[in-house]
Order: sequence, then structure tokens, then C-alpha cells
Amino acid sequence: MRHSFGRPYLYQKPYMAFLQGLVDSIGYVFLKPSGRRSEDVKKILVSRIDHLGDVFLASSVLPHLKKAYPQARIDFMAASWSCVCLKDNPYIDRVIVYDAFKHNRRPGVFKNLSVAIFGFLKAVREIRKDPYDLCLMLRAYPFNGIVLAYLGGCKNIAGFSTGGFGFLLDAVAPYREGVHESAHLADALNAVGVKVSEKDLKPSFSVSKAASSKWASMKKGLGVSDNVPYILIHTGAGNPKKYWKKEGWQTLINSMAANLGYKVFVYDPVCGDLNGCIKIDSLIPFDVFAAALKGATAFAGLDSLPAHLAASFGISTVVVWCGINDPVKWRPVGERVAIVKKDLSCAPCSLKDGCAGMACMDINAWECFERMKGLLRSTDFKGSGS
Repeated sequence: MRHSFGRPYLYQKPYMAFLQGLVDSIGYVFLKPSGRRSEDVKKILVSRIDHLGDVFLASSVLPHLKKAYPQARIDFMAASWSCVCLKDNPYIDRVIVYDAFKHNRRPGVFKNLSVAIFGFLKAVREIRKDPYDLCLMLRAYPFNGIVLAYLGGCKNIAGFSTGGFGFLLDAVAPYREGVHESAHLADALNAVGVKVSEKDLKPSFSVSKAASSKWASMKKGLGVSDNVPYILIHTGAGNPKKYWKKEGWQTLINSMAANLGYKVFVYDPVCGDLNGCIKIDSLIPFDVFAAALKGATAFAGLDSLPAHLAASFGISTVVVWCGINDPVKWRPVGERVAIVKKDLSCAPCSLKDGCAGMACMDINAWECFERMKGLLRSTDFKGSGS
């Protein structure tokens, strides 16, 4: 955490923290957090404009907001690439799409910049038509959308000052080091008077009957009947730096198929030619993939949305962990989760682009297999390897 003018910022680069400190120092001269709360809350905007896993975790605040404000309309602002995990969420009335430039991983700098500028202006206009009584900004890091909410005329804005522009907030949530992201979300809710604890926040995704039916038909077409247990593997992640070596996945697949007695389904957008498994079409709709995941006995994957989704379904989940992120802060929320990582002095580095060597991804496949076997055995494991 970098500091500037006595205020902590979650910038990696010191000069960015310095510049943000200059902006905030001027801002605090004219504005400062009011500490007021909206008494009559009829419209709420929840904002998390970064990536899929972050948005999925953030969605855990929604049932608590609805309980506190049962008559209120709740909208969610997210990027276009993250909206899929909000589909059919019973607590959301509308999703406002805003693709922030710094969070856009798609190719094309100038295209992404123009999309961000026009998207920003469109979102401001949309919000100003009927301003929200409460806006909850859940990103504690820079490029958080606070300015957008302020220009949109939100009557009460709550969030974290660690990403800058704290002078535009009406309620500031404390930022604590060394805690899980769920604790930060709880702190944001508490800042607006919604009393919850970290353990109360559990993200969820509702799988529709239609999606379950489509997966059942797809599975049958792949030669697997309904009563056959299976393990699902997902080799992808939003950040390519988190990718694991092909040899690791292949060894894990071979060991599972030979020793556990389960069918192994693989969703593989990365390697392309893994053997000894049943491959799932990479064009499968997200809700059908969620249905496949919910029906699995266990899951293995990277630090990405599928791991969070698997943990929320309560299935045994093994995560091949990249040293970019801190598992204390970002591990999937669930009781049956095993993190397999390599202990290095440089990890976690919190660097989006990691390093050239990425030694943290030199993870032993047999360790992943043993962790999976241990999780399965502790849940009435009846495979051939028991």
C-alpha cells in the first residue's frame, strides 16, 4: 500500500499515489465525507466494475441490502464481461453496463479507450435521469467509479478512500490489511448501517431448469448418463499470467481418471489438445457451464470465476493458485476448498503482469491430485482409489 500526503492508497506505482494525493488534497479543501446516511432509500446502485470473480463475490451483499431495504429497487453497475454472473439474480432489477478502460482486457487500446469514454458519459446520463438514494462502491482499489457516481448525482455515496476520491464519499468504509475480500464487503455494508459480518456473505448463482436440462442433454450426447459422477476441470483464467502448464493439467487428468474412478470433463480454452478426458465445447453458454459445474462431484481450476462458483455450490474445489494474488484475500468462499500454491518469498506480488519467470506456477500436479483425493475421501468418497 502506497501513501501520499498521509493517506493510504492501493496503487502499485508510487507516482500514481503521489498524483492521487495531489488531487485528493485539493478535493478535501472543498469537499469531505459528510458521514450522513440516506433516511428514505428507494433506489440503490451497487457498483463493482472490474472482473468476473470480483463481481461474483460482490453479489453476496445483495440479499443483505434487500433485507435492510425490502421496498428499494436495486441496480448493479458492472462491466459487459462481468454481467454474465449476475444473470437472473433475484435481487437485481437492472444492470448498468460500464466498461472502464483500466479493467478492459480486450485487445485494442484506442477502441477500449473510446468505449470507456462514451460508456462513462452514457452511464452518467443514465444515472442522472433518476438519481439513486444510495450508491455503494465496492471496489477498494483505484479506478473505482466514484467520480461517475458523483457526476451522476447519487444522493449518498459510500465506499473506500483507498482508491482515491474519498472526498466525494458521504460514508467511508475502513480498509483492513490481511483480511478476505468478504470482510471488505462487510465493512462497506456496515458503513451504511447494514450490520453483517464476513461469514454472512456468501455469493450464489441460480442455475435455471432450462440450463440444467441443456446440460443433461449435452452430457447424454457425450455418452455419460445422469447417474455417473464426474469431475470438472477448467484450464482458463481472465489473466493469462495465471495459466498452468499443459503437462500439469495432463498429469492431473491422467491421475484422476486412473485412480479415482470418475469421468473427467474438461473445459479447455487454453491447451487445446488434452487427452484422456471428455471435452466440453468452449462456446457453451455460461449458465449451462454453471449447470455442469453444479452437477459435478469436484472441480479443479485456476484462481478465476469457475473456482468461486464451484466453492459456492459446495463441491470439492482444488485451486491451482498463482502467486500474483494473496489467497488470504481472494480464496473462494466455501468449506471444501483446497489451495495448492508454491511458497516463494516474492509471492504474493500483486502485480497484474506478474514476472517473466512466473516460478509461482511451477506447481506439482501430484500435489493437486492428493488434495483432490483428500477432499473426496472426506465426503464419502467411493471411487476406485478409496
